[in-house]
Amino acid sequence: MNGETQAAIHQALISVQSAVTGMTFPVCDQEDLLELIDKVEEQLHCSQPNATLMCNFLNSIARSLRAQPEARDACLTIEQAIETAGMPSTWQSGI
Repeated sequence: MNGETQAAIHQALISVQSAVTGMTFPVCDQEDLLELIDKVEEQLHCSQPNATLMCNFLNSIARSLRAQPEARDACLTIEQAIETAGMPSTWQSGI
């Protein structure tokens, strides 16, 4: 995974974290999302990040946020990061 990809994912996570902590969202859901963000960050700092795991986590984060109007920009940022990384985007499935 190259530096551009890692930077895009990291920026998406910052955007999501900002959105999540500022939303009127149940605290338990916020904690779950922040935990997923931490797990993706852990992978970014590994010498050999697990791209499949990160893809699953990123799609899960976006899927959890997609019904929240105030999280639209964060979802689009995740989408861009997923695209930059060449990962499959599945979070919009079933809408």
